[in-house]
Amino acid sequence: METASEWFYRHGFSRVTMDELADKMGMSKKTLYKYFSSKDDLLDEMVEVTMKETVSRCASIFDDHSVDLVTRLKQTMTIVAMEYSKIGKLLLEDIQRNAPHIWKKIDSARREHILTNFAKMLREGCDLGIFRKDIDQQLMLLIYTNTIQNIINPDVLVQVPFSAAQVFEGVIKIFYEGIMTPEGRAKYLHNKPTETVEAATV
Repeated sequence: METASEWFYRHGFSRVTMDELADKMGMSKKTLYKYFSSKDDLLDEMVEVTMKETVSRCASIFDDHSVDLVTRLKQTMTIVAMEYSKIGKLLLEDIQRNAPHIWKKIDSARREHILTNFAKMLREGCDLGIFRKDIDQQLMLLIYTNTIQNIINPDVLVQVPFSAAQVFEGVIKIFYEGIMTPEGRAKYLHNKPTETVEAATV
């Protein structure tokens, strides 16, 4: 899985062959097919593992109430930005174009993760006075979910001179600073993890 992930990240999905992967792993193609019936199957497993790891890491941070909400928010943002940076917009486009069933799984899982975790974060942020209470939470959730899904999208990313991680960072900056109270914004800007996110976009 590690070798396949490295090769997909570096060369894309459609340009990689099972022969290349087997050679890179030092095994016969027959042995590789014993564990994965096709390149699609291998990609599907890679995506599944990556999504589970990312969701698990974000959930463990978000559920750690010994850390304040703003810090947890920024830590989860950094993790997601690093994942988008690692995958890259060209691989995302490749998957959408040449493995649409897997892209659909990515999109569905991303939407479910956004809805579940952002809804929790909104409620907690409003209760703590970090997010504004004059904006309806359902409206915030609707705007945020659709913005992430429609902008962090291969069709859009190939048209802009930014990495997926840079676009994500911009969306987060505009959205979160807009819904924060002055007190919440001050905390957010004071602890902004710029070095980590910038490193992820290089």
